[in-house]
Amino acid sequence: VLDFLVCLSQVLGTIILVVFINPWSFIPAIIATSGMFFLRYRYVSCSRDLERLLGITRSSMYSQLTSTIHGLKVIRSYHAENICSKEFHYHLDNTTRVKYMIVTLSRWSAMRFDWITLIFIALVTVFAIIIRTSQHQFSVVEIALTLTYSLNLMSLFQWTI
Repeated sequence: VLDFLVCLSQVLGTIILVVFINPWSFIPAIIATSGMFFLRYRYVSCSRDLERLLGITRSSMYSQLTSTIHGLKVIRSYHAENICSKEFHYHLDNTTRVKYMIVTLSRWSAMRFDWITLIFIALVTVFAIIIRTSQHQFSVVEIALTLTYSLNLMSLFQWTI
């Protein structure tokens, strides 16, 4: 909980700083925030279902392993080691498939978060350059400060959301 609050305060502080320096950055901030929450909603629902599925596949694997260990004398007396081994590998493969899907979902969402952050940084940069060239309102230092803090968002968004 503490890590979440620290990351959330850093993200909000960065967005507030960027919007304070460049008020036009409020538009990309709203777009990025809505995209992040939509992506988070999709990720959490899929992740929850996959974790349930992982629990089911692990349960079947552990129960098969337990029953094999308890009936080891019978299995060896009937020379059924290969059958039990194949059955265990079947359950292990199913568990590994689900775990791979969880890792893939995590990478999928991380890439989408990076893309949303990249779009946010690009829009902030474009707005800063347009305002700098048309109105001479921003100094180069302010633009560099907003870009530096915006680049910091890439890693923070993944930890926060």
